[in-house]
Amino acid sequence: MSETTRSLRRGVALLLIPLSGATSLPAFVESALPGVSDVLGLALFAAAVTYLVGSVGRQVAVAADTPL
Repeated sequence: MSETTRSLRRGVALLLIPLSGATSLPAFVESALPGVSDVLGLALFAAAVTYLVGSVGRQVAVAADTPL
């Protein structure tokens, strides 16, 4: 994976973390189904954190194979 692609994906993941916690939406934006925004926010947060942890883990694994 190229450095630009990895940086772009990390940037999106980092933006999803605060967006997933935005629960103070106006009433006209809230979903008609109660709790959907909370579930969606939790799913976005989990996906972003999982991607970031996996990305850092892959980089550490590659760096561990590189001689000093």
